[in-house]
Amino acid sequence: MPPLPKLSTVITWFLYSIPIYIFILDPLLRGFFPGLLPASDSSDSEPRSNKDIFDFRDAAAIGPGLNLTDDSFISPEDDVPFDCPNAEDYRVHLLSRTPLVMYIENFVSEAEANHLLDVSIPNYKPSILYDGHTERIDPSKRLSDRALLDRDNTVRCLEDRARAFQGWRPNLFIERMWAQRYNTSGHYRHHYDWTGSLARGGDRLSTFMVYLDAQCQGGGTNFPRLKMPRSREWCRFLECENPDGKEEEKKEVPEGITFKPIKGNAVFWENLRPDGSGYPETWHAAFPVTEGTKVGLNIWSWYQPGRR
Repeated sequence: MPPLPKLSTVITWFLYSIPIYIFILDPLLRGFFPGLLPASDSSDSEPRSNKDIFDFRDAAAIGPGLNLTDDSFISPEDDVPFDCPNAEDYRVHLLSRTPLVMYIENFVSEAEANHLLDVSIPNYKPSILYDGHTERIDPSKRLSDRALLDRDNTVRCLEDRARAFQGWRPNLFIERMWAQRYNTSGHYRHHYDWTGSLARGGDRLSTFMVYLDAQCQGGGTNFPRLKMPRSREWCRFLECENPDGKEEEKKEVPEGITFKPIKGNAVFWENLRPDGSGYPETWHAAFPVTEGTKVGLNIWSWYQPGRR
């Protein structure tokens, strides 16, 4: 029987293994197994695997790389001309640096919003979920209608605006845009917009949640893991306990922060860390509409690392 290693040898092995885990094993595990990300202290329950979040297909089906000629998913850059008047008449407010979350006033003009509302009406179908193999309708998790938008002049202008907002980053592609309509009781339970598939070929780097119509009560966009900012100025855009500073009007608000639906405004956030893993703080939901109708527009940016 071989002799047992000395205690000093075991301690030395252990000390050497710590940097190996931190700098090599942990980033690999995060890239390939996003479900291993630690859960936060939020009371919101989170699945150990990140399914039921994409509108198009399971990310694994994309394989080792994105087919940039597949215009059913991506909006390829082409030579079709488009004209964008007043393309940058918006104001940006920084809410969080890590993850990067910004609120944008007037990201979409009144005319643009009304146009998108009109052209989406004949194309609405019930929103679906994917479990990695099949698609299904599950009103308990997601109750809304969605409409794929044709790439007309307005949509192309929004694609260009989304690229410019992010600094025309290389290897970043705008996905086809979907209008999402929430009637009374419409909702989307907490989910991520990323799957942790970057190591397998690509993932959603960022999200714009644009409000095209907000003639409703309820329907806020909730992030239970983001902290409420201290400044009362944010109560113009966020649900606050007493937005007017009057104690008698104090009301209960959900955990984290909840953005009010305001027509033409948008919320932008980055989904992925620099190492390609997803931010747990981007766990979000569309709260139920209690009265009226809300229409949102998803602008997702798909990042595919360049091939060597």
